Amino acid sequence: MTLYGIPPAGFRRFMVPEDGREHGRSIVDAAHGWWLENRGGTGEVAIAVGTLAGLALCSPSQADGPDYGPLLIPLDDGELADALRASWNSLWASDPVLADAAGPLHAWLADPSETDIRGLADYARILVRAGLLEYCSDLARCESEDLLGLLVQRMRGHGQKQATGEFFTPSIAADPAGEIMLTDRPASGAVLLEPCAGTGSMVRAAAAALRFQGLDPGRYHWWLNDLDTINSACCAVNSRLWRLGSNVTVSCGDAFGDPRDLEEPTYRRAERAIAEHKHRTLLYPTRTRPPHWHL
Repeated sequence: MTLYGIPPAGFRRFMVPEDGREHGRSIVDAAHGWWLENRGGTGEVAIAVGTLAGLALCSPSQADGPDYGPLLIPLDDGELADALRASWNSLWASDPVLADAAGPLHAWLADPSETDIRGLADYARILVRAGLLEYCSDLARCESEDLLGLLVQRMRGHGQKQATGEFFTPSIAADPAGEIMLTDRPASGAVLLEPCAGTGSMVRAAAAALRFQGLDPGRYHWWLNDLDTINSACCAVNSRLWRLGSNVTVSCGDAFGDPRDLEEPTYRRAERAIAEHKHRTLLYPTRTRPPHWHL
């Protein structure tokens, strides 16, 4: 049985590319192609990437987990926005500090306009059809490519990237670099700092290299920093998708000045998020039951 021409998860797993990188790029191709055709331009990075990130966080925690596609496919634009709020509420419930760091990707959901949510239900169907849920639930696939980073790069024009000096490290280059950097196994509990993380492509490669060596990335303290607010927000989401563990710090600032200028505001922001979480159980009011699929 199919809804909107989208087959069940078992068939979607069979239909997607076998190679994880190829599958990841096909998802981004579908997302970017839909956005250009239906929304036009590249000025809505937070909405396009934030919607993909919110849906990615809805993925089952195991590759053979349940099919959540039928819950998402029938939704209209308003209902899809509500489901996204529930997804971010779930992250807030489990990790308010990361949810706060990811704010640039979901803040628009607080009071979206009709223009903001126009066509989002169709966009979500495109992502489900492309196998986003199956991709993110399978760690071997998910850590083979940086979906959020690829989409950010597609959504930003050449001039914008030139102005900021931004360069996305492709997986084909990041993966061997990660293997070389971690030839000597770091001690358990070591801080692994990426001062210019972008959306986290090198961190993804490093975590994959550790797993290949039989080590658990959750045994380390990861610190991901970038000057760009969208990039650092993507790092927060990617740290969940790539299963980096609970000891993750995400910051946004200049990492090449006095370290205290970065550390102090980052820790203060984390303390505020934790304090706010004590009396604010939900980030956003929603009619949708929070999907505690990652808890």
